Formats: sequence, C-alpha cells, structure tokens
Amino acid sequence: MSRRTRLFILAGVGVLAIGLGVCSRRSPGAQQRGDPAAQAAALDAAVSEIEAGRMTTPIIGQPTSGGDARVTFLAKRTGGREPRIVSDVTGWGEHIDGTFDFTAGTMARVGRTEWYALQATVAPRARIEYLIAYGLTDYQLDPHNPRQAPGQQFGGLKASEFVMPGYLPPPEFADSPVSAAGLITETAFESRNAGGALRLIVYTPSGYRKPGNYPVAVFLDLRSGQVSRVLDWLIAHQAIEPIVAVFVGPTSRGSHHPAGAALRAFLTDELPAWMASRYGVSRLADRRAILGISYGAKDALDAALSSGGIPGAFGRVGLLIPGRRIGRADIDAIAGRSDPHLRVAILAGQYDRANLATARSVRQALVDAGHAVDYVEVPEGHSAVTWTHHLRKVLVSLFGPLAGHPDPGFL
Repeated sequence: MSRRTRLFILAGVGVLAIGLGVCSRRSPGAQQRGDPAAQAAALDAAVSEIEAGRMTTPIIGQPTSGGDARVTFLAKRTGGREPRIVSDVTGWGEHIDGTFDFTAGTMARVGRTEWYALQATVAPRARIEYLIAYGLTDYQLDPHNPRQAPGQQFGGLKASEFVMPGYLPPPEFADSPVSAAGLITETAFESRNAGGALRLIVYTPSGYRKPGNYPVAVFLDLRSGQVSRVLDWLIAHQAIEPIVAVFVGPTSRGSHHPAGAALRAFLTDELPAWMASRYGVSRLADRRAILGISYGAKDALDAALSSGGIPGAFGRVGLLIPGRRIGRADIDAIAGRSDPHLRVAILAGQYDRANLATARSVRQALVDAGHAVDYVEVPEGHSAVTWTHHLRKVLVSLFGPLAGHPDPGFL
C-alpha cells in the first residue's frame, strides 16, 4: 500500500448528513453547540439507522465556515477485533520515510455497542478511498457503503470510496466513450540499452495519417485503456491537438524492467528514433512529452533533464502523483539542470501525505531553475483513480491550445 500518516481522533459528531446521496437530516441545536450527551445520542441513533439499512456510511456533516466538513466513519467490531480506518484521510499509516504506523485510524467505541467511530475533516470537493482494517493483513470493504473506487487497489483489492457534495466526476469518464476512438497496437522491442525486451503499446488518434507531424506523449506505464479514453475525449472536444502516445513497460509481470542509466538511454535515444521511423511524429523535442506516474516520475524527470541521456530528447514533462523516490539529492540537482527549458505539468494529491512534500519541492525547484510549471493539487489520495481522473489537466497543460502560455484558470 502507499500513502499514510497518523490521524488524531476528533470528538463529537456535530451536524449529521447522510453521505452518498441516500438521505439527510439535521441534528438538534445542542449537537451543534458540541453537547457531549447530544453527540453520543446522535451516534447511537446513527448506528440504529445503519443497522436498519436506512443509512449508509460514512456520515458527512454540514460544511464549516471554511468549507470543509466533518466526516464520521463507523465500523463494527467483528470476532472480537476492533476496526481501524486506513484511508486517504488517515494517510494509510505511511510516514514520509516509508515506515508505517499501524495504529493510524484507530477508532473510539460508540457507547456500549459493538460499533466504533472516527472523525476527520475533509475538503468540500474531495474523493476519498478507504478500507476497514481488522489486523495487519485483513483489509475489508465497508459493508455499509455501496460505493467502491473504480478498478483495483492495493495489489488487487477493491477500496471503498465516498465523495463530498462538491465533487464533480470527470466528464471524460462520466460521458459515454467517444465514437471517434483511436487505435491501439502492441509490440515487443528488443533494446540494446535496456538489455532485453520491453513491451510497447502505441496509441494513434482517430483519423491518423502517415506521414504527419504529430506530437508524442511517452507514458512510463502500460495502462493504456484508461489513458486512451482520456485522449479520445480530449481530441474529440478539441481540448488538445491529436497526438500519438506510446506506453512503455516490462513484457510481463515480474520480467526485466530497466532503471537508471539503461532506461534513460532507451528513452532518450532508441525510443524517439524508433517512433520517428514508424510513425508520422515530430522529431522536435518541444513536441515530445514524457509522463511518469508515482514511482516512475523520477525516471520521467531524469529523461527530460538529460542526465546521461541525449540532451533535449523531451521538451515537456508530466509528473503524476510523483513519489518520494525523487529524493533530496534529485531535487537539489535540478538547480544545475535548467537547459533545455522544459514545460512541466505536475499533479499532486492533497491527501497523499507521504508524497505531497516531494511534489511541492520538485515544483519549486523547477520554477527556481526557470522551467515553465503548471501545478495542481486535487483533494484525493495516491491512487490510479486519482491520476487517471485528473490526467486531463496535465494533458491540456502539455498539449492544449495554450500549452507554453500558463493560464492559472486551467486548474
């Protein structure tokens, strides 16, 4: 798992509103004034409603003057084991140094019931993933929350999810897939630099013709299905110009995957030449972008900054929820690598507690070095859903009509 830090338990429930669009109600005025007896009674009442199937969890309170709202998680003890909440808002128990706090998300018992509660303050447009933990290896979905995050998380597990009232689903996924879809092809590439075969998936846009002068986006990831849907939507809505994308990864799970100088040489030397010889793509670095996700953000940054690679292979960089694999030494080295001038877009998660400081530091170092940087923090955590649902922002920054002319409004 990734993302984590400790969440302190907050007392009281305050004004209760039932989350996930099921129903809502206001609590008596005494609750709003923080009366402990009224708060305890409200929790007892909520437990009864949940057990009767008339209420779902978690419970989302009314917004405060600052816009955030109190969210109350409720979970039942099972087999004598007390529950914890491991989630974006509890940081998943992960510290910045990679260690874990297995008491993070500890819950308080609700009276003499078998139920436990935990409160957190959550941003008004947040999307939050979580699980209920009953031990170091027992992570379960919330049985009283029908909503789950799309796809699989945590090595194959699903995750429960809730969204705040101000959350807006991404239109590229809320809308039906566009009819003018691009084409996906796959191949294995024998790399002399990487010392073995790599899997390449190439996306060509609807209406693609060769010869051409298409911009190129290189993703250090093989999840082409979700990305191609975003590309199709953006191109169909003329939010970006048609582009060719290539996805790079190992040929199979657990197979050889290069890193460091070997990967950098492949990305900056072999791959651009291979693309130019087979596809109608631009040979200009300023029309080539490399995008890295989480762990792979370091490789994308290294390739763009040409440390040991071909200078100027990429003029654009996308860093999606960049992970702390980018260390202090990497950040400090950015100051001496201002040429070539890069166009950078960074997507970070407000609740990505273990990696947020890295994203902010990279942003500042790139700005100080004179690179053009667009940066956005979204009220979500460190997950595949976060970066795919907000990839649109990064691609518009890199390939939209105003690419190269930062506009704060695009965020």
